[in-house]
Amino acid sequence: MTNSNNSTTDPTQQTLSDISIGPLAFEDDPDGAQIASTQDMDDASEFGANAGISTSQLDKEFEERFEKFYQRRYPGFTLSSGLNTMGHGKAELCLTTDTAQALHFYEQGNCKLGSRNSIELKTGDKATGDDISVFITAENGHIKITAPNGNLILQGSNVLLEATDADGQVTVKSKKNMYLDAPSLTVDTDYATIAASSDMLLYGGNDTLVYCESGPVETASGGDPIIATSLTEKILAALKNAKMLFTSGAI
Repeated sequence: MTNSNNSTTDPTQQTLSDISIGPLAFEDDPDGAQIASTQDMDDASEFGANAGISTSQLDKEFEERFEKFYQRRYPGFTLSSGLNTMGHGKAELCLTTDTAQALHFYEQGNCKLGSRNSIELKTGDKATGDDISVFITAENGHIKITAPNGNLILQGSNVLLEATDADGQVTVKSKKNMYLDAPSLTVDTDYATIAASSDMLLYGGNDTLVYCESGPVETASGGDPIIATSLTEKILAALKNAKMLFTSGAI
């Protein structure tokens, strides 16, 4: 085992305060795992010192549990390996600053990157317009981006959202309002349904056109069982005009 001075020493001559920062979790054993404190080795009941085990047994137990343990303290940060953590198993490499900012890798495959204020990723100064400068992929599982107390902003020359599954779906939900602001809006689909459980307003500042390619447009109201004749004639006239426009290629 290597100590913080980068020299090899007899592990049994060290105290837990020499090799740990705060509590250190040992691996599970049949007797039930405990948490090592900063007590000296002679007082550490986890190793059975108070039970009167031999020095050789104590040395063997210590070597087995700390065979891959490494920790070195530097001004401002600590570099560790072989630590047992409560939530992610054994750590392979942990770089932790004195202000609890960290980059951690764990044997089970997890990676944690944490900072106290912000993380900035900047790249692409030598990339061209056809290059992908940042690529994030998950071969399995989900990708989740959350901002519970702030805005989530996606901004670019073009923003593309695409569901690639055969039964894929793009869902946009809001607790209150949804606002679309653009000079032009085009919806191109095989089937479309617009439903409002309360009020609906369709408004056109200039012309408002409703057109059906295969037959007359049907309108109905729950309050009026029969549409007035004058209104029907106006709708049919509008349909004929719209069909003429589409047939002639004016639209």
